[in-house]
Amino acid sequence: MKFIDGFNGSTTLADGVAESILQYVKNKHLAPGDLLPKEEEIASQLNVSRHIVREGISGLKTLGVIESRKRKGMFLRHKFNAFESVSKLAKAGLFSKEEYRQFMQIRVIMELGMAKFIWQNRTPEKIAELRAIAEKKEILSIQDEIDFHSKLFSMSGNDIANQFQNILNSAFAPNPHPSGKWRDDIPTHLKICEVLENCSCQEFTNIMEKHFIIYL
Repeated sequence: MKFIDGFNGSTTLADGVAESILQYVKNKHLAPGDLLPKEEEIASQLNVSRHIVREGISGLKTLGVIESRKRKGMFLRHKFNAFESVSKLAKAGLFSKEEYRQFMQIRVIMELGMAKFIWQNRTPEKIAELRAIAEKKEILSIQDEIDFHSKLFSMSGNDIANQFQNILNSAFAPNPHPSGKWRDDIPTHLKICEVLENCSCQEFTNIMEKHFIIYL
């Protein structure tokens, strides 16, 4: 095993260890599920203590890059979550109100941007599932909104974008939509289902833009 020389100006030794492990993964062309070197081997190669190595590894585990298996060692994870750290911060409610407002803007932009893919990937089965959520009740809760738009966005077929969308849903808590019945000029979820099923991609995009006025 050979790690890169030096820590490239990392702020801490632990950061340097994490960077070196990532560089090793890249240089060795490791694939998800591949075994990583042992802690003592990493410590020896980088000339740092095992305590520092554990700190670096802990950071990579937080990022969802590697996982430990009892009595087997460390492995590159089979499926990465590109936004795992942000997800943990969002669930803990550690962002400011302004940051959550900006999250909501990003969420709207993403969903509008994925409208073409949602429309292309629609099927009668998926629309039926979406309609079942939309038909729950006339007065919507925040959870109803999350369920509907999560299902709608998942229809895009983009797993990475869907991971981030799940994080953006946390923006609902500090920025709930106006309670009560929808305004007459705001398309309902059922209307969105009808347009998605029967109309063109442009018409679907247009109704989504009108629907999101309530959030912006």
